[in-house]
Amino acid sequence: MSYVPPHLRSSSTTTTTTTTTTTETSSVTLDDQSKLSYPSSNSHFNNDKSSAASFSSFSHSNASRWSSGAISTANRALARPDAVIPQWKPSERVLRMKPELIEEVCLRLNLDVSVSPDSAPAPAPIESFADMCLHPSIMKDIAYHGYTTPTSIQAQAMPVALSGRDLLGCAETGSGKTAAFAIPMIQHCLAQPPVQRGDGPLALVLAPTRELAQQIEKEVKAFSKSIESFRTAIVVGGTNIAEQRSELRAGVDVVVATPGRFIDHLQQGNTSVTRISFVVLDEADRMLDMGFEPQIREVMRNLSEKHQTLLFSATMPEEIEELAQEYLTNPVQVKVGKVSSPTANVTQTLEKVSESEKTDRLLALLVEEASRVERSGHPFPLTIVFVERKTRCDEVADALVAQGLHAVALHGGRTQGEREAALREFRKGTTNILVATDVASRGLDVSGVAHVINLDLPKSMEDYVHRIGRTGRAGSMGQATSFYTDRDMFLVANIKKAIADVGSGNAVAFATGKTARRKEREAAAAQKQARVALSKCSITGPTSVNIEDKYRFMIADSNSKREGAADSAWDD
Repeated sequence: MSYVPPHLRSSSTTTTTTTTTTTETSSVTLDDQSKLSYPSSNSHFNNDKSSAASFSSFSHSNASRWSSGAISTANRALARPDAVIPQWKPSERVLRMKPELIEEVCLRLNLDVSVSPDSAPAPAPIESFADMCLHPSIMKDIAYHGYTTPTSIQAQAMPVALSGRDLLGCAETGSGKTAAFAIPMIQHCLAQPPVQRGDGPLALVLAPTRELAQQIEKEVKAFSKSIESFRTAIVVGGTNIAEQRSELRAGVDVVVATPGRFIDHLQQGNTSVTRISFVVLDEADRMLDMGFEPQIREVMRNLSEKHQTLLFSATMPEEIEELAQEYLTNPVQVKVGKVSSPTANVTQTLEKVSESEKTDRLLALLVEEASRVERSGHPFPLTIVFVERKTRCDEVADALVAQGLHAVALHGGRTQGEREAALREFRKGTTNILVATDVASRGLDVSGVAHVINLDLPKSMEDYVHRIGRTGRAGSMGQATSFYTDRDMFLVANIKKAIADVGSGNAVAFATGKTARRKEREAAAAQKQARVALSKCSITGPTSVNIEDKYRFMIADSNSKREGAADSAWDD
C-alpha cells in the first residue's frame, strides 16, 4: 500500500489500491515521494470510515488545529531515500553451531524460541557481544558501561533483530530487554543514509509512560555515546512541546515517545513516519491497557512497506497476540522463563491490617527497619511503597518525612520536573523511600530496590506481579510485603494458592489482559457473594447455600494477622 503522511492527506475522498493513492491534487506512490512536492491544499487526516473507526480523533475537525507554519513546512519538497536493510552475519563460530548445541544453549538460558512453520529458522542465540559483529563504536560503548555478557533475552533477541526479522519478545522484569532492542536499533540506523533537516526519524520506540520513555532514551544514548552526530529525541507529554518541535524538525535518528504526544507532532506537521524503518513497541500490553491501541494502529498502518517491527510485552494476553498477527511479519517469538509469573527472587509476605491502621503499621515497619540498619551500619535499603490514589501518595510521603525518613512521592498529578527529580533522588539513593501509584509499577528499572510494600493491593494479579517485579531484579534477592483487608480477599486467595501450588511442585500461571481482568472481576464478585451468603448462614442458622467448587478455596479462615511465604518464593 502506498503511503501519504497523515498530516498531508487530502480532504478529498481517497481511493487506495495496492500501488497508488489518488487524491484531487496528486497521485503518489512510495517510490515517487522523493520526486514530488507535498500537496498545497488544506490538508487533514483521512476521514474515511476505516480511519474514523480506528482513530476517531483524527477526523476532519482536526484540520483547524494545525498552524500555518506546520502546513508550510509540510509543503516543502523533501527527498526521501529508501531504507537500507543491513546485511548482518554473526561470527564464524556462531555460524558453525550445530542444532544440538543451539538447543543446549536455549535450555541453559531458559529460552523458548518459536517460528511459524513456513518461516526460516530463528538465528542462533549468541552468548558473547564480540560474536554479534556489532559496529566498533557500539562495542566501545558496551565496554565503557561495563557490560560483559548478554542476558538471556539479549542473547536471542539481538541476533533476531540484527538479522532484520520481526520479533515478539516476552521476558520478566529486569531482564535487560531495553538493550536487547536499543543496540540493534542503533546498528540499523548507522546503515541508513544520514538524516537531514526536515526528515522524520529512522527509528521509533513507543512506550506507555513518560518515565519509561526517559529510561529508554537514556539507554539509547548510552550505547550511541561514541557515535558522532547520532541524535535522539524524547517526545512525551508534560514537557515543552516547542522544544520537542525544534528537535524533530532539525532531524533526529531515533524518537522515543509516548503514543499520544507523537501523534500530536504528526498532526502538527513537526515530523513524519516516511523514513521510519525500525519500530519498537515496548511494554505493549501496558499501552493497550492505557487505551493507546488506536494511536498505535494509526502509526503502524502508515509506515512504509519496508520496515522492521519489534514488539516487547511482559505478558502475552490475546490482545497482544492479535496486534502481533496484524503488524508483525513471520515474527520470531522469544520467551524467557515463564511469562506472567512472579520472579523467583522475591520473598513475599501477606499481612492483614485494617484500613485505618495501614499508615501506622507502615511507619512502624519502616522506622524499625531504619533502626536496624543504623545499628548494623548499613544504608537504608531502597524501598517502594505502592498506594492506590494520588492524594494518599502525598499523605503517606509526608507522614514518612515527619518520622525522619527520606521519602518522596511519585504519581501522575506531579509535574514532569517533579517526577524526574523524584526518580533522580531515588536512583542516587539520596531519597531511599519512593511512595508511588502504579505509574512506577511497570518498566522502571531502578537497580538495588530491596523492598516493595503494597500499602494498598492492586485490583488484579497481573498488576501485583508487576509491582513486586520492581525488586529481585537481575539475579538479586528482594522482599515484598503486602497489607490487605477483607476487600482484597479474592486477590489474596490467588496469591496464597499460587504459593501453595509452588510448594506442591505445580507450575504457576494465570491469564493476563483485558479479558482476563474482566473474568477476574466477575470471579471476585462471585467470591464476595459467597462470603456474604456464608455470613448470613452463620447468623440465621442452616440454610441452602450454593458455592461453586472453584471458589471454595477462597472461603478460608483469614483471621491470622500475618500470613505468607517468609521462606517461599514463586517459581521463575
